[in-house]
Amino acid sequence: MSPPLPLPTTILSHLQLQKTTKLESTNLAHHNYHQLLAKEHTHATAIKSTTRQLHPPVRLGAACAGGWSQTPRYQTRRERCVVEFFSVEIRHIHLLETMITKWAMVMVVVMVVTADATRLARQASRCRSGQVCTPLRSCRTYQQFLTNPTAELWRRIRRASCSNERRNIQVCCSDVIGGTTGTTPTIPTDTTPTNTGSGESLLPSKCRRASRVARAATQLNIPLVVNGEDSNLKELPWTAILGYNSRTEPFWGCGGTLISEQYVVTAAHCVHQTHTQGATLEVVRLGEYDVSSVEDCFELTCAPAPQDFTPEQIILHPDFDTRTEVSDDIALIRLNKKATLNGYVDALCLPPAGAGVEGLLGGREAEVAGWGLTETGQRPTVLQKASLPFVNKGTCNPHYDNTLLPEQICFGGLAQDSCKGDSGGPLVRRGSNPLLIGIVSRGLDKRCGLIGIPAVYTHVAAYRNWITDNMRA
Repeated sequence: MSPPLPLPTTILSHLQLQKTTKLESTNLAHHNYHQLLAKEHTHATAIKSTTRQLHPPVRLGAACAGGWSQTPRYQTRRERCVVEFFSVEIRHIHLLETMITKWAMVMVVVMVVTADATRLARQASRCRSGQVCTPLRSCRTYQQFLTNPTAELWRRIRRASCSNERRNIQVCCSDVIGGTTGTTPTIPTDTTPTNTGSGESLLPSKCRRASRVARAATQLNIPLVVNGEDSNLKELPWTAILGYNSRTEPFWGCGGTLISEQYVVTAAHCVHQTHTQGATLEVVRLGEYDVSSVEDCFELTCAPAPQDFTPEQIILHPDFDTRTEVSDDIALIRLNKKATLNGYVDALCLPPAGAGVEGLLGGREAEVAGWGLTETGQRPTVLQKASLPFVNKGTCNPHYDNTLLPEQICFGGLAQDSCKGDSGGPLVRRGSNPLLIGIVSRGLDKRCGLIGIPAVYTHVAAYRNWITDNMRA
């Protein structure tokens, strides 16, 4: 924890210094009051006296020794109280938890004014699939706050905020009291590879079984994709983001897919100096969700910090960009160390060698993911996803001058699409046994989301043997 800012000797003197008649006009949000409230019980008594002179009047709850409260319903027999300061436009809630010597514990909730109405409007639309925007008191997930409020819980509640109502705090909730409880599918836990030196043996054991099941399904044309989405932080744990050298922070320019503890597969054009215009790949990040956020949280669950790696070895396909434009667009990145597989970071299984796309999908759509450009032309900070239909070669090939190879497959054409910045990222068959179907490769004339024009992906099943032949322990 960083050291507290310089503090006045008492809150009372601070208020007097401000010469305020309305508490919300003071700059309370920028001070650490842990030391202040721990000084003396007499200070708290003085504070109580001062607050009685403020507007609006503040009444001291009977159970709050040395504190004050306008909401007695929060008081408990353990002499805990919540102090609320009301302002004209309440936007955010900051909780400062402290102890007043041995007499009482005061939970201070400071409601401060912010002008960030745009951010609040964005929060209102941020509830994920399976969640609803509901009053705080109606969300079972946060019920413990009402009986045991903590600073950490308040931080989580602020992140989950979905409404700008002044008195009735609302949050995104998947477990509404009296309503439908959201479900969160679990992601299979990876096992430690045997590392015998064979590329196949370096793949997770779950993938060896998935490959056998997928091969049988392909022969019988049985769709394995289940109808459901996991919309928490663990939804796409195999997605990597590639950072290139820049003056300050890495420039996040491409995506990739973790396929074992130490290997990421991506598009060759993402790591070929000619196509990167001289930019050098410097970092491979796993477990990222929001590139603008220091900590990624979903309700009461926060993900561990992302894992950063440097590329130890980059292996380009030898036929890349030789047979036709951006042909054999696939590359392997060996990380400088093994990734820690923790549910937020996990490997994605490869499809069986030579398997057909239609047989693997069984008529269902595939899902592409990345941090590439959106329809607004802006780069999102949060990992995006889109479901795309398979497009047969007869329909797709004419858009690319009939130059597509059997190792290239097409998806999209219905406005949803991959785009600049998504390159190298995964095209996935979702379900109980997710598989890496394709790698984002190219579009038409660098335009994205054109109606009727699908994008081109590298057909991973055509390169499975090449991938495993180039992996080492």
